[in-house]
Amino acid sequence: MYSVCITFPINNQFWSIVPSLKTLRSLRILSYTDTYQSQLQALLDRAPYLYRLDIRQELSLPLQISLFKYNNASVRQLCLQKYNYRFNEKECDTLTHSSLGVQCEILSIKVKNRESIIILVKNMINLRALHIQCEDDEYSKYLSLIENVNESHQTNKTNKDELIQWLKDYLSSTYLISRDPKSINCIRLWIR
Repeated sequence: MYSVCITFPINNQFWSIVPSLKTLRSLRILSYTDTYQSQLQALLDRAPYLYRLDIRQELSLPLQISLFKYNNASVRQLCLQKYNYRFNEKECDTLTHSSLGVQCEILSIKVKNRESIIILVKNMINLRALHIQCEDDEYSKYLSLIENVNESHQTNKTNKDELIQWLKDYLSSTYLISRDPKSINCIRLWIR
């Protein structure tokens, strides 16, 4: 078993059908709430070779504080994508000090502002790649409008990619920063 997608709650029959998660490499959790904290930690405890943890929440659910309490020594890739939710600076700081945040090498996340990006990059000591959407990214909003108006994707040269330039100015040259060609809303950072 390489990858599993689970919606909570997990019933007892699951454990009889899937007694071992030793071959699990990727786990996607849908509709997560704190109510199922012990079930998710039980999954993590039984998956010693889990590499990717993808936690998604429905729009109507508030951010769950237990997201910052989980541990699994093998997880290196985190995808924390709540529909239309953006992590604020305090939440990003809390993530960087959590067990999963400290060991994370690849992170996909949505944030409220560019300062949150800096918090993640400066404090996640093992981070090698960051895929991020930022609410104050005016250029991606502009590109989205252009795409809707003109399918040829021609952009006005007077509109600069200000967020990319800001990141390049703020971060050292050891970071490669670009916009994801598949998703104009997403910025990619690689740490050399």
